[in-house]
Amino acid sequence: MIGRGLPRISPLILEALLVIGLLAGLYDLFNVFRTLGYLPAPFVFDVSDTFMDWFNTAYWSHNPGAYSVWNTIYAPLSFVITKVIGDPTCYASAPWDARNCDVLGIVGILAIYFACVVATAVALYRRDRSTALFRTIGLGVGGPMLFALERGNLIMWAYLVFVLFYGQLIRSKVGNAIAAAVMINLKSYLLFPVLGLIAHRRWRALELAGFATLGIYFLSMFIINAGTPFELVHNLQVWFDMRAGTIWDEVLYSTTYKPYLLFDVRQYPIRDYVEQRSIDIAKIVITGEVIASRAIAMICVAGAYFYPKAVSMQRIAFFILMQSFMNQNPGGYAIAFIVFLVFMEEWRNWGTGLAIACCYLVSIPTDLTISVFYHYERESWLSGRLVDSAYGLPLGALVRPGLLVIVLWSLAIDSLIDIHRAIKTERPNLGLGWRRRPDLAQV
Repeated sequence: MIGRGLPRISPLILEALLVIGLLAGLYDLFNVFRTLGYLPAPFVFDVSDTFMDWFNTAYWSHNPGAYSVWNTIYAPLSFVITKVIGDPTCYASAPWDARNCDVLGIVGILAIYFACVVATAVALYRRDRSTALFRTIGLGVGGPMLFALERGNLIMWAYLVFVLFYGQLIRSKVGNAIAAAVMINLKSYLLFPVLGLIAHRRWRALELAGFATLGIYFLSMFIINAGTPFELVHNLQVWFDMRAGTIWDEVLYSTTYKPYLLFDVRQYPIRDYVEQRSIDIAKIVITGEVIASRAIAMICVAGAYFYPKAVSMQRIAFFILMQSFMNQNPGGYAIAFIVFLVFMEEWRNWGTGLAIACCYLVSIPTDLTISVFYHYERESWLSGRLVDSAYGLPLGALVRPGLLVIVLWSLAIDSLIDIHRAIKTERPNLGLGWRRRPDLAQV
């Protein structure tokens, strides 16, 4: 019984209901698109620039100046991929012209999305057959993955190898090292969860991943003849300066409430419209929440180092990513990493159950715009017609970071309980070696 007089509802039924809600959100998104002719916020505001991340990258992979003119922060591997999967004759003039020309590029975007869904299904099926279908739907047509698809972002390639690595679909040590290297070369922040191998004393795996990462980086740099470490560091500094001024883009699909603090320090006179006391309280609450959330995540990582049997590799990766995502928004599509790691969990208690339920909610692909700030008439590439696109604040921008905080704290409390049990039954591991559990031998 769940409480007195309340009937027990099985986790499977709850997940089925959550999937129905998510599919209802997908149906609503389809109806909105059919009515308006474009995908509303938090999808890309420039409705004529669908697949923008792919075709802008592909343009500079076929033309010089990716690092000196475009000031990209992508590692060279991104340009190798978009150069190979694309028609070079389509990039003689401008990136947006290629959408109606480079069929191979669009096929590549759709193919990698399909591969992500298939790999997710296989990993989840091996983990738990009873929930695999529900969770595959949650990831496959959830907001983060659809957002990545609509932008044509190379994060889908990183997500694919992420699933292969943490879904234990690769059996060889060399294969895992290459997967880790590809992840890192596509999204640099994925270096940190790979360093989580230290907690389980996976020194050989970490060493192989390090060599593979450097090998792929230098090989891809040689292929495109650009992307030196000095260029990347310089462009990263430029990128941080530019991103600091795009507050609305930061909050639309964020993993953290921290970007909201910028409203009080940038060009938005928020104190002219909101009471000063309310703003000061909000700043204290957000700052405290970010610090506390990052601290609890790192405490769990530290606990995993001293008691490695108590925390799985998937959870270590989850906590390392979340402490980063609580401090810096990597983009809404990065939520797919978090959802996958949580969906690899069993619904064994209230902590894991609440985290799984929140991941379904955070994946709902539709949203409700609560305030519109700007209208712009332009042609929608997806619908092929002129539309009056609206730019505003969606409800999800306020709710989504809170759901991710709940996910973090739910799994953190559950992990701390496991670590506490381990403290009572075994000594802390202070050495550099550890006999691995069989289920983690290939991770």
